[in-house]
Amino acid sequence: MTHNYEIIDGRCVIPHGVIHIVHKEFESAHSLREVVIPASVDMIGSYAFSDCISLSKVELPYSLTAIGIGAFSDCPLKSVKLPKRLLVIESGAFAGCELESVDIPESVLRIDEGAFSGCVWMEGISVDEKNPNFRSVSNTCLTKDGKTVVFGCKNSFIPSGVRQIGTQAFEDCWDLEAITIPEGVVSIGDLAFSGCCNLRSIKLPNSLKTIGREAFSYCEKLIRPKIPAGVEIGEDAFFLPKDCNDDELSC
Repeated sequence: MTHNYEIIDGRCVIPHGVIHIVHKEFESAHSLREVVIPASVDMIGSYAFSDCISLSKVELPYSLTAIGIGAFSDCPLKSVKLPKRLLVIESGAFAGCELESVDIPESVLRIDEGAFSGCVWMEGISVDEKNPNFRSVSNTCLTKDGKTVVFGCKNSFIPSGVRQIGTQAFEDCWDLEAITIPEGVVSIGDLAFSGCCNLRSIKLPNSLKTIGREAFSYCEKLIRPKIPAGVEIGEDAFFLPKDCNDDELSC
C-alpha cells in the first residue's frame, strides 16, 4: 500500500516538488511495478519500497543524495543506475534485490553494512576511480586504502593488502562456492559469510586474529576450515542447526 500516492496499472508517478519519500511509504505495495521519481527528491526513506515484490523498474533522479535503510530491500530490481550526486547508501538499501551488477559513482561517501546483502545474482562490482572513499578490485568493493572489504559477490577475488573482511561483506551470497582469504587479513567481521549456503571451501590465513559473530553461520556445505592457533572466535561463528555433522557442515 501507499499512503499518499496513487498506483495506476502498476505504475506510480510521484509529483514534482516532493523532496523526501518517507519511511515505509510504499512498503509491501505488491501491485507496484514501476515508479517515476522526480528530480526534486533528494532522499528515499527507510523501507520506502521494501517488499514491493513486483517492482522491476525504477529510475533514480540526479537530485538524490541518500538511500535509506532497507529502502529497496526484497524488490526484484535487476538493474539500477546510481545517480552522480548520491552520497549515502544505508544498511540493507538493496538487500535481497536481483541486481546483476552495481556501479558506485564518484560522489558516494558512505556505504553501510549489508547495503547489498543477498543480491544473489550479482556478478560485477565497480567503483568510479575518482571516488575518494572506495575502490574496486576484481569485483570486490574496498575502502580506498585497500584494507577493508566493504562488500563482494560470487565473482569476487580478495586482493593482497586487505586487512579485514567487513561486516556482512558476503552475507547471503548463495552462489559463492570457494574463496581464499589472503595473508595479511587479521579479522573477519560479524556475519561476513553468513548464509553462503553453497560455500564449500575457504582458506584462512595464518595472520588471522578474530572471526566475528555468526561469520560463517548457515554455511550448510562448508567443510570446516583449519583455524590458525590463537584466533578469537565470535559467538555462533559456525552456527548450524543441530543435525549437522562435525566434518561437513551440511544439513
